[in-house]
Amino acid sequence: MECIVHFEVMQEEEPKQLRGLILLGEDERPGEEKFVKMFARMGYEVRLDDAEQLLFKPVHPSAPYEWIRIRELDTGEEKGMEDHDLNSIVANLLPNYNRPI
Repeated sequence: MECIVHFEVMQEEEPKQLRGLILLGEDERPGEEKFVKMFARMGYEVRLDDAEQLLFKPVHPSAPYEWIRIRELDTGEEKGMEDHDLNSIVANLLPNYNRPI
């Protein structure tokens, strides 16, 4: 299974939005080792600095970037997010009876 990793790299004065790819086995979740290897293949030698924030710092102080932060993991699975705009439209189309005032 493929996992697209959306991340940002703080270079110079503003973050740069990038993506990487990790190949996973069935029902496998990416971990620190997979992320570090993916970044190494892209030329970023990093170590995990904050596991909760998925924040990585360069191994070498002379690196041309300050940090890397993973923003999103996309495994192609359906996301169960609620669409508030769609809910509002549907609510306005439904008849008004049996609604609390």
